[in-house]
Amino acid sequence: MNQSSQDLLQQQYDSLPYPKMPLEKSPNQNYNSLFVKNLITSFYLCHQKVIDTTNKAILDVGCGSGWTTLNLAFANPNAKIIAIDLSQNSLEVAKKRLEYHQFSNVEFHQMAMENIGELNYQYDYINAEDVLYFCPQPIESLMALKSVLKSDGIIRANFHSYYQRFYYYLSQELFHCLGLFDNNPEDFEIDIVAETMQNLHPNTILKRYAGGIFNKGNADLSSEKTKENILMNYLIQNDKGYTIPQVFEILQASGLQFLAMTNWRQWEIRDLFKDRNSIPTAWEFVLENASEEEKLHLFELINPRHRLIDFWCVGENTISAIQPLSTWTDNDWFNAKIYLHPQLKSTEIKEDLLKTIKEQNYWEISKYITLPSLAPITISGHLSAVLLPLWNHSQTLEELVSYWLKIQPKNLITSEYKSRDEATQEIKDLIIKLETFLYLLVEK
Repeated sequence: MNQSSQDLLQQQYDSLPYPKMPLEKSPNQNYNSLFVKNLITSFYLCHQKVIDTTNKAILDVGCGSGWTTLNLAFANPNAKIIAIDLSQNSLEVAKKRLEYHQFSNVEFHQMAMENIGELNYQYDYINAEDVLYFCPQPIESLMALKSVLKSDGIIRANFHSYYQRFYYYLSQELFHCLGLFDNNPEDFEIDIVAETMQNLHPNTILKRYAGGIFNKGNADLSSEKTKENILMNYLIQNDKGYTIPQVFEILQASGLQFLAMTNWRQWEIRDLFKDRNSIPTAWEFVLENASEEEKLHLFELINPRHRLIDFWCVGENTISAIQPLSTWTDNDWFNAKIYLHPQLKSTEIKEDLLKTIKEQNYWEISKYITLPSLAPITISGHLSAVLLPLWNHSQTLEELVSYWLKIQPKNLITSEYKSRDEATQEIKDLIIKLETFLYLLVEK
């Protein structure tokens, strides 16, 4: 990044540490964010193993005001977190945030990610959230991060989608032409953007597709939230959009391998057809032979709705062969340990489950961590009780089956006592169902 460009970006975040979140606000119920930022989630997707985050080293790149850092600290208890940012003002806010929430195992450094090797750490997880689309040389930036990544480490990164933000890029080019990017945008530049967008004819393409808050008719132009919206969309320095093929090219050139989208279930191309189980024959052939990159690219060409191309990646040739639970042998199951995803182990969720069991209703497990599913995932009140032992520690299949036979020994339809095989199959079916969404994690 050239010096003048870096300075302008630094000045913008010095004047507006982002995100502007109250210090006392806690992410403890921000389940989707914690799910993504928990190393356990991506490590399981990569290796089908459950990792202990104690003493793991986690890097937060472009930590800003420390909201992402705080999320990482909540999601990965007892991990060592190193946070870096260009803006010293942002870092000061971040320090206060983590101190307020009593996290002491955190370091803060003012530096560019390209210089990260100077800290002499190797990281288990790197969170490069909302930073790479500012970099004129993202390959060099990713290579710098890869150089400090452990051999089995994971990087979470994202790029702005060129297709989804296309009209915002038009607006940025427009305001470049008006000279609003020549210096760090302040109230004068913000007012010009607001006045322009408010006065554009509603039938103009820019007003229709990049009008954003100005199309709602009630934007409070004096509020900090409105100013932040303008700066982060219309006047954001160095913003650039990417397509799926470009992202994969960057990863390949950086020596990294795509693992999964962080919201992978929301990139399923079959969901773009009226009936996902009956799509045109030509498409069946295309999808059968398409790579993951090609499927994602096709999705975005049809429905570019995601602002971010948000993904996990790893070093080349480090992804383990994943064996679906439905193909496991009896011996595999005998040696398996079953875990409840740690982001479900909250007091609020457990109380909700206990209430459901007491009232014998269906429990909607997906209403907390919504990212892995598109429709509600429910379990009967009887069966959901099997999950209770998992709040304390992992269980074997045999332990869960024994617990199930203790609390529900009879078949509710026949009123006859269940055989162990029958109970085992019921628990296997439940585990397979919930592991699909990573609500349960199962390792051999």
